[in-house]
Amino acid sequence: MTGFARTALLALLAAASGSSAVAAEVAMKGPEILAALKGAHVQGDNWSQEFDDGGATTYTRDGRHQEGRWDVRGDQYCSLWPPSDAWACYDMTIDTADPAHEQVTWISADGHRNPAHLIRKGQ
Repeated sequence: MTGFARTALLALLAAASGSSAVAAEVAMKGPEILAALKGAHVQGDNWSQEFDDGGATTYTRDGRHQEGRWDVRGDQYCSLWPPSDAWACYDMTIDTADPAHEQVTWISADGHRNPAHLIRKGQ
């Protein structure tokens, strides 16, 4: 194999492996968000959150719990945290490259990303 052919092959393999890692994270649509979160638990860095089938949610950080509501509106996850009456909505992605460790990421309007390990209902 010539040096040029070897370089081209290595570049092709590197591009393929790089694109597969990026392709693992995909945008979620409304029905997918609902199916993933209904009855699920997520574990982030130093926090966790439970999602009730009926729309209640509990966020826990540093041993403190906050009760709120969650919903899917269009293709976004939305949450309400009293005493505020304002719903905040986020785009979501999912990475299923490792089925035993699915990761969901909430993305705010300003681009802030908040990833977490998804533990689906029944897992």
